[in-house]
Amino acid sequence: MPNIHGGNSSAGLANVTDDFQLEVKLANPQDTTGAEDTGRVGGVRLFGEVDAGTVTGNAKLKAVEVTNDYRLRVGVDQTAFNELFPGASLNSTLWTAPVTAATVTVAGGFANLNAGASVASGAVARLTTYRNFPCYRSYTTYFEAGVQFSSLPVAGNVCEWGSFISTGVASPTDGVFFRINAAGELRGVVNFNGTETQSSTINFNALVGNNTSRAFLIYVISNKALFWIDNVLVAEINAPTSQGQITSSMNLPMSFRNYNSVAVSTAQIMKVSNVNVTFADMNTNKVWSHILTGAGAHSSQGQTGQTLGTTALYTNSLASGAGLAMTNTTAALGSGLGGQFTALPTLAVGTDGIVCSYQVPLGTSTAPGKSLYITRITLNSAVTTTLVGGAVLYAYSIAYGHTAVSLATTETATSKAPRRLPAGFQSFASNATLGTTATTLDLDLNSPIVVQPGEFIQLVAKNLGAVTTAGTVTFLVGFGGYWE
Repeated sequence: MPNIHGGNSSAGLANVTDDFQLEVKLANPQDTTGAEDTGRVGGVRLFGEVDAGTVTGNAKLKAVEVTNDYRLRVGVDQTAFNELFPGASLNSTLWTAPVTAATVTVAGGFANLNAGASVASGAVARLTTYRNFPCYRSYTTYFEAGVQFSSLPVAGNVCEWGSFISTGVASPTDGVFFRINAAGELRGVVNFNGTETQSSTINFNALVGNNTSRAFLIYVISNKALFWIDNVLVAEINAPTSQGQITSSMNLPMSFRNYNSVAVSTAQIMKVSNVNVTFADMNTNKVWSHILTGAGAHSSQGQTGQTLGTTALYTNSLASGAGLAMTNTTAALGSGLGGQFTALPTLAVGTDGIVCSYQVPLGTSTAPGKSLYITRITLNSAVTTTLVGGAVLYAYSIAYGHTAVSLATTETATSKAPRRLPAGFQSFASNATLGTTATTLDLDLNSPIVVQPGEFIQLVAKNLGAVTTAGTVTFLVGFGGYWE
């Protein structure tokens, strides 16, 4: 074996360092004219380590890219969906949860699939987002979730989680997902219109285990899917060359499924937490409010941990009714973030009356506190019982930010008084008859009204006209915005 000896800076001889390493100088060699020879640059190429290869056996390296104008290419991610499971109710705005001989419950910060511990053949519990998420050709879509299992794999039980389409206990028809099959094997799976490609077996006992939450990530691009557990790459599947892409639809929901293919000896409970979908390297500059409403956070619907369904007072087939007198201290006409409200126009002249009132739910350990951003307010009103007496003239305002329903709430160290914004005028002539309508008010707010947890937002009418002796006015109030 040849030996390299220190050259003592002598021409034609290599040098070694004091710790016996070959001395290498990263110079820029020049050609015979003195110009830099870019074909022989004495430098290193820059790579980033994606995964150390702990499970796969091979480190995964990716070259760092620069543009033609020498700028480092940097991607910015964009969130698309994020959901937790506090409290005791599933957010039915976001999820469908069909079951057969099994149950899906929310408790302890998890959505629990097969919470009732069924061992029956054909028992199935599924949790699927209503929204489908696209996968783009050169960008990455991340599907993430925290998942744990009550038992080690059970023969005859199947658990699947990721992004896929399925019904009952039938095989998925499209998607990318982890699967514990009926034989107890954990694998990554790619399904193209019913045709599956699977990874080799992943060591469940070593990498997952039971009663331990793990962070599962599926990384999807047009022709490849990568599977991660706790930030360690465990499998990689390339789309077969006969396919044009990794799945058929490339637009798929986030799904979780737990079912028994036969009667099983031990019940498997699958627990899901903190679900997230992200578009990597693809900041589309979509308006933040659009991103949030796409994730289910429109102001018109209750949020996770809150009362679900509509936030407005809009009972099905709600009649205008006889109406009630407005006050400035109570929500006498009803509570809701907009909706339908009927009033007796009997306010004293110069007096405020609350038309509609809504309190943003307080944040708790089981109901995450969210700020309410109001970006638009609309008001329509009509006579629903003929007015008797003088003309009606209302000056409207928006009251918000106060910590008690009364407009008389004062500002102290522990309470907030209402903030007020003008909203316009509406009027009805003396003795206006049924069906008389007022001019629509439409406020498009360039600067949103922000209402914090525990605070109120209200539409307020001040009587600047006469006090009528009979009749009713019905208000249709709309608040547009989003939860953050």
